[in-house]
Amino acid sequence: MGDQVANTAGYFAGAVALLGTLWKILMDRGRRSDPALHYGYACGALIGAGMAVSAPATAPALAAVVPDPVHLTLVADQLKVAASGALAMMAYSTRPAAAARRAVRRQTALTAATVLLSIAAFVAASPVREGEVVGVSGADRPILAAYVALFAVHTAWCLAVFGFLIGRCARCLPPGVLRLGLRLMALSALAGLLWTADNLDDLADILTTGRENGAESRVSGVAGAVCVTLGFAGATASAWADWARHMRAWHDHRRLGPLWSAMRAALPEIELVTPAGPLGAGRRRRRRDVQFALYRRIIEIRDGQLSLRPHLHPAVPLWVREFIGPAEAEELAAVVEAAALAAALEAARAGHRFPFGPGTGCVPHPVAAGIHEEAAWLVKVAAAYTGSPAVAHVRDRVRAELGRAAVQR
Repeated sequence: MGDQVANTAGYFAGAVALLGTLWKILMDRGRRSDPALHYGYACGALIGAGMAVSAPATAPALAAVVPDPVHLTLVADQLKVAASGALAMMAYSTRPAAAARRAVRRQTALTAATVLLSIAAFVAASPVREGEVVGVSGADRPILAAYVALFAVHTAWCLAVFGFLIGRCARCLPPGVLRLGLRLMALSALAGLLWTADNLDDLADILTTGRENGAESRVSGVAGAVCVTLGFAGATASAWADWARHMRAWHDHRRLGPLWSAMRAALPEIELVTPAGPLGAGRRRRRRDVQFALYRRIIEIRDGQLSLRPHLHPAVPLWVREFIGPAEAEELAAVVEAAALAAALEAARAGHRFPFGPGTGCVPHPVAAGIHEEAAWLVKVAAAYTGSPAVAHVRDRVRAELGRAAVQR
């Protein structure tokens, strides 16, 4: 059961890191000159590969390629050392340019020295791996212990640097997606320290028995998966927020469709002509096209409302209140606005105008400044336009009234 959990956690973390890094590279196409991004890409790719290599099921799967599984232990550990070094370099890149370059050079030297010393210690210890257990003779225990200590100290140092610098950046930012992302990344460093703490057990085992578990333990594997997941979530928080805005704009655009179509049919001049063509006419539409389409649809609906002012029926608010009875103020206002538009569209089609003066007719509900507030309100109006019985009642009364007026003429 423990191996199954470690396998699942290891491969899951590796997949999250590798696929997340690839997605982040695609999302950052316009910002690839930022050094911090390069270090982040390297860290994600290295840690993903390291987690996959150290999973218990990897050694049997690669037995034909790597006959001695102890080499996989060395490869996985050095991949993680390099990943932690890249993580610290990414954090140092938040400093002013000159200080960042000096800190990155020092970290590069430290990581390179750790890798070289670790490899030398590992080779000198000549460990043997049986299944998932790595063992050495009594005289070589201190050497293998030094190897594990180098790995643990370097990783803990890099995680502490990363957590401190990224956490400090987060404190300097106003509330928002960027600060949330940085805090998630700082939390990933805490999970990484727990992940690294598993090496203390390995040190104790080596010094007492000369043996250690070369694969990820259950606790270590889960901590690694949590660390990688939090880091990925933090690094891509802005992208997820952008995707959420894109989906919200697309959803609002669709919900405004019936109201907009009805107004365009009666007033075709409200449609703004653009060279881009209608929304969805091709698969290469980018996110800003959806946002632009929503903005344009809102503007066209508001233009239609202005054009319909001579056709507003002054009795619509009274009719709606009589039909609905007591109702919440905002809900009533949305239904009144939708009913007024429905009545005005009927009158516009018939070419009929109503007398309009101070204190009569329907005044659009005031909306807080902002495109999102404007869209949210018009979505409510559009929903009432298509689904409210009160709007259908008003539409029928106006049609009957216009029919009588036509007969009298």
